[in-house]
Amino acid sequence: MKFYGSKEGNDTEVLIDCKAVLEKKDFVTTGVLTYALGDIIEVEVPQFDVFQLGDKVKMTVYSKSGLFVFDTTVVAKELGSVIVINPPENRKRFTEKREFPRVNIQQDGLLHSLHDVQKRNKHLFENPVVISIKNISMNGVGFSIYENSIVERIVEKHLHLHVELDLGFSLPCVTEIVRKEVKESGIYYGAKYIEVPESKMNALRAYILKNQIETYFVAKKEEQSKNALEKKSVVNQ
Repeated sequence: MKFYGSKEGNDTEVLIDCKAVLEKKDFVTTGVLTYALGDIIEVEVPQFDVFQLGDKVKMTVYSKSGLFVFDTTVVAKELGSVIVINPPENRKRFTEKREFPRVNIQQDGLLHSLHDVQKRNKHLFENPVVISIKNISMNGVGFSIYENSIVERIVEKHLHLHVELDLGFSLPCVTEIVRKEVKESGIYYGAKYIEVPESKMNALRAYILKNQIETYFVAKKEEQSKNALEKKSVVNQ
């Protein structure tokens, strides 16, 4: 990746509405960067249909903080826009509220054991406890426990949990509870990963990326529908 301009204090907001050039073999087009968060960037381009999923492209962004040039890959597209990967080396140039994007999901998992590292106590459940996964990122997971008040009482901050997440593939991992919050729907736990199999990291990254793209497109369509209704309401007044 090449960069020209200020390297410090950039926020992803400086990229929004900037001119962006996408270039692949024998084709160049200019558009507007409309979204940048976590692993994905959206560019609105009139010739979106020229691009195919998996195309390798060079992207040039003309921002107020300087000129950004990097290689990336097309991972999604819809009418009028394409989604490309925001490479890690490019993300490092900008500050975000979260180091990794968190996506909301509805999946289940199993809690196999608890480990109090300080007291050196470990409890293995004879029957694994079902957990409900609420969100996930590359550095942690949020979940609640299915109707098991006894387990809820003993799961506290700083405990290590051996869990198995069902994400369409099995992801066994060790997590540490960093947050416990009582909500109307039950007790919510936020945990960070302590151990994740290296062989599962690519699958986890792909799963999060897929959900991030789907979530973004759903939110975008809802926003477009809302704007269309508001515009129609104004016209009818």
